[in-house]
Amino acid sequence: MQEQVKIEDLTKSLKVYVQTNIELFKLEATERTSVFGANLISILVVGFSLFLFVLFVSLSAGFFLASYFNDNYTGFLLVTGFYFMLTIVLFIGRKKFIEKPIRDKIIRRILKK
Repeated sequence: MQEQVKIEDLTKSLKVYVQTNIELFKLEATERTSVFGANLISILVVGFSLFLFVLFVSLSAGFFLASYFNDNYTGFLLVTGFYFMLTIVLFIGRKKFIEKPIRDKIIRRILKK
């Protein structure tokens, strides 16, 4: 009889333990998802603002160089050439300077406790 009571108590304790672990997992998943979502939205907002800044600086530089050389095509061609060279440099160094740091940061965030 006592063994029956002990087994029932053990079963109850196990059920409570499993339910508590499931609840803990849900809370941790919710926290990580909300942090990820907030970070993503803030990065998108800052990225969009940076995009607009670069766009208007590029247009300003194009118009400035166009007036400096008295030729619209030359001014904007120089700005385009600058971005082309920047693209080549970023493409060559993409694994070291872009992919690896982003991958490491994502892994650190996922494994963060």
